Amino acid sequence: MCFTLLTTLLTAQVSKSNDKTPQVMEVKSLIAAMKKSEQNLRSANSESKRLENLLNDVQQTIYFYSGKVKSYGNKPNSLFTDASSLSSIASSNISVENIEILTVKIDDTADLNIPIDLSVLSNFSKLNYVYILSNISTTDTSIIKLIKNINPGYTVFYKIDKSE
Repeated sequence: MCFTLLTTLLTAQVSKSNDKTPQVMEVKSLIAAMKKSEQNLRSANSESKRLENLLNDVQQTIYFYSGKVKSYGNKPNSLFTDASSLSSIASSNISVENIEILTVKIDDTADLNIPIDLSVLSNFSKLNYVYILSNISTTDTSIIKLIKNINPGYTVFYKIDKSE
């Protein structure tokens, strides 16, 4: 009886650790959660402030759409692309060593049929954030289902901008 209980507990623990899927959150919820967890820290260099800076301030940026690269700045730390171009990033000549944030735009309903496979980002050594920005009306669930192969080192979040 004790052996069965112990085996059951160990099996449950192993499957629990293997099922650890990184959480994907809406951007405002993510920043609020970050600020709440940093509340007792007195550091001026908080992760939430860094993320807000990357999202709201002008950055040195690379734009990669349809195989074409446009780079602005000497050491770009931001990369913009769309769902259909993401898969060809690995075979492009993009300088990725300083990229901290990747924004994947969804501008067309057809993009909701293209998986966002994050395994193509394996050579991005400084990548911390993956931001999915939908400019079309969709659901949270639809966006989350698109994202594949999330590296646990990335913070993945999204925004659905229904302003159109």
